Amino acid sequence: MALHSLSSSKVFRLAGALLAIGLACPSSLGAQTASAQRASPFANFLGNWQGTGEVVGSDGNRERIRCRAKYEISEKGDALTQSLLCASASYRVDISSYVVASGQGVQGYWREATRQVQGSMTGQIANGRFDGTVAGPAFTAQLSLRAADDRQTVDIRPQGGDVARVEVQLSRRM
Repeated sequence: MALHSLSSSKVFRLAGALLAIGLACPSSLGAQTASAQRASPFANFLGNWQGTGEVVGSDGNRERIRCRAKYEISEKGDALTQSLLCASASYRVDISSYVVASGQGVQGYWREATRQVQGSMTGQIANGRFDGTVAGPAFTAQLSLRAADDRQTVDIRPQGGDVARVEVQLSRRM
């Protein structure tokens, strides 16, 4: 499976799956805001991230991807705004998302700009770990994110379609 041969809806599925890569970037804010961000459920994900990974097709074919992410936490630390750009030799994905945490629960939405599609995201977050679901029209994927120190791993498993799995390793950029 060459990704450049995927239909728009199949690439949309991949775009939705990729929305959750990375998490959160603080800006230079006052002490109260910085304190709220450190206490945020998104705290382990703070920063700018970049990295590489693979898209694995349902036929076993693999294609390398590169991703960059920038994320900002709200002053109270309960909301996250994300921008994510991923590309390979055959496609480009440009995703923005907004999620809100209530306790360990997270819910929000995402939008992929190049194809003008959108969907929802729900899950649980605690101790640098997010497990959840990304959904859009004719698309659902299970997500697993782990962040520790300056490393983050992302495992995305779309249900059905030509993409079986997306695996990405990110590093925090200084």
